[in-house]
Amino acid sequence: MPRFRLNSLLSLAIVAPLAIAVFAPTPVSAQVFESDGIAMRFMKRVHQRSSSEVLGAFHSVVQNVRSATVELKRDGKRVAMGGIVDSTGLIVTKGSLVNTFGSKTPLVAELANGDQYLVNEIAAVDKENDLALVRIEARNLPVMELASGNKPGVGSLLATAGLGEEPVAIGVYGLTPHAVEMKNAMLGVMLSRDPGPARVDMVVEKSAAATAGILAQDVILSINDQLIDTGTHLIELVRTYEPGDSLRVKLKRSEEEMNLNVILGEWVAGPNQARHEFQNHLGGELSQRRSGFPSVFQHDSYLQPEQCGGPIVNLDGQVVGLNIARAGRVATFAIPADDLSRSVTKMLSAAGATSKGEYVQSRLSAKPVISDEQLDPGETRWIPRETSN
Repeated sequence: MPRFRLNSLLSLAIVAPLAIAVFAPTPVSAQVFESDGIAMRFMKRVHQRSSSEVLGAFHSVVQNVRSATVELKRDGKRVAMGGIVDSTGLIVTKGSLVNTFGSKTPLVAELANGDQYLVNEIAAVDKENDLALVRIEARNLPVMELASGNKPGVGSLLATAGLGEEPVAIGVYGLTPHAVEMKNAMLGVMLSRDPGPARVDMVVEKSAAATAGILAQDVILSINDQLIDTGTHLIELVRTYEPGDSLRVKLKRSEEEMNLNVILGEWVAGPNQARHEFQNHLGGELSQRRSGFPSVFQHDSYLQPEQCGGPIVNLDGQVVGLNIARAGRVATFAIPADDLSRSVTKMLSAAGATSKGEYVQSRLSAKPVISDEQLDPGETRWIPRETSN
């Protein structure tokens, strides 16, 4: 579709209704708790932007970056998006979604052409930006080219690439790059005031503890193999972690000891905070790690948490950032291309990768064939064969 037609269609179909959401936020008073009107209007806008007619107009916009976009899956379910940053199989993604304890299911990277690769390792982590570099055994992969120095203007349209011909979502660039202060982590348990071990009196609904399966009367024995003596000790230890961190919690339930895996959430306190969080969660879950970023820009694309970690492009198809968190009802954070480039360079160095030019181009690659045979956790098997391209 010619560019002038695309822009005309988008300006009529998208910009006008979305400008209301971006530049004129709905007053806080008399909102969700009294009526579901806001939720209905929001979902209607989501429907408009998710229609095939609107998304189809962005086909050419995401065409180039689609081949360098990856879905990371466990047990067939998407856990994160990612972008290929090195042709030998290094993929950048959202760290807290993949750097977790205890999953017995291997992490699989699926490409736009349908190829699937078992992830070998997490090669490097940038905890400050919540990024991770994962490695697959592959060669000659298309690489996501970052548009360093190209900063979108406020109000410009952006598209989030996926594996399909249409983008995952579209949105409007709302806020220029800024720092987001780190919030405290929250486990989500009320502890007994009795002296002695850390016994759970109550579990906060929909908290990290509730999601992991911690119950009232459980006694928490250790976190990440660090023994817990008292409830105070547990509180102090949790404070040393950040939202989105993965914990291995050992607890005692009746006479049985067990291990649970917990992804810490963000601290919420007070009735006003609770209302704010309730409003933010309208339309779906938010990312567990959605604060503590040194530099992110904000757009209003509607993404699920597991759709973060992949590239976002401007109307010229240039990668201007990487979605890093769904942070609110109409707020998604993305790391700008310049900052992403610096982080990726550091992680590539930490992972021992050399420059792309040093790799020998070959028609042979270690294209994986995932066996139907049961694999042990962490085990990978590869059947090298000639690539299909």
